[in-house]
Amino acid sequence: MTAEDALPPPRVFPGGTIPGLLLLGDLAWIEKTFGPPLVRLHRDGTARVAAAVIPGGTPTPWLAREFPRLRLAAHLDALDEPPDTLALIATPLRQRPAKISQALRRGWHVLSACPPAVNAAETTRLCELARRNEVSLSVDLPHRLAPWFRWLRLAASGRALGGCVTFRLHEGGDEISPSEVPPAGAWIDPGLRAFDLIANWFGDMQPLSAADDALGGVEAVARAEFAMAAGFRGSLRLDRDRSAPPSYLLRCRRGTVCCDTASATPARLRLDASVDELTGILRGREPDANRGPAGTRELQLRQLLGAAIRGNEPANHATTLLPALTMADHCRRVRSSLPLPWLSANESAVAASLSLHGRAA
Repeated sequence: MTAEDALPPPRVFPGGTIPGLLLLGDLAWIEKTFGPPLVRLHRDGTARVAAAVIPGGTPTPWLAREFPRLRLAAHLDALDEPPDTLALIATPLRQRPAKISQALRRGWHVLSACPPAVNAAETTRLCELARRNEVSLSVDLPHRLAPWFRWLRLAASGRALGGCVTFRLHEGGDEISPSEVPPAGAWIDPGLRAFDLIANWFGDMQPLSAADDALGGVEAVARAEFAMAAGFRGSLRLDRDRSAPPSYLLRCRRGTVCCDTASATPARLRLDASVDELTGILRGREPDANRGPAGTRELQLRQLLGAAIRGNEPANHATTLLPALTMADHCRRVRSSLPLPWLSANESAVAASLSLHGRAA
């Protein structure tokens, strides 16, 4: 986060217009993940929730209660929102690139559910479209603003604990985005968050192995091992079929850090020279960041609106997700089949064949 990002966001565009927000996609998911932040921004005048695309034409009870003057439309073309509107797009992943393209061509800024598209090439195309239309394409990445994210990045950097020597990350299916239908799978959701963590904490990575249970279909479970440019290795476990909180372990030269982001006391630090362990809640300097996912999403929206008004590129611009998407693409391209010991020899041969057939092009 830059020093400018830390400033309070300007309240209006140069002409005095309050930023308008447009909602498109899975409104139940938007209410669950963005509901409290949207209400707070609307009530304090930071932004105005102005319109929503609802194919059936009937707003949800939450929309009707919180935004009674909301303009409704059955499809995006029926809305005439002005340039610099911020469109929050959470359609199913197969539909998302087309809707994002449509919004960008209208001169609207976009905050997309993660990811904007299923691979790095399509996301790059969307980023270029945003650049040509002089608007921003951002991605919902609230974990980057969480205190634990920045604290673990500091721990991994070597300033306090001597640098990381190995890591073990586990992501479960506790917060599935509106991409839970093909063509996405565990490498995308929840895998992209893990790849983004690895890229931000440790830098460049080279996958040593990647395996999943796709068998030619959509993977629910995946495993990967990596060699980092700094000279150490780590592992990743993705379990889309289990409602398990994310957990991260960083083993450093002078101690070990553990973090369970769903725990009431999420961080544990053990120094190698001590028999004691420090356990506590990590708190950031921004009050919003200490209120869990709803707080980090509110902080994310405020920073995004501020960047749009200033004409700056936001911190969570879609280009910053490209390293994670590139790694997901690579894992799908080289993946093998996870061991399935309950299969017979013939069934295992068929499984291996299906796994090869299902590799991403």
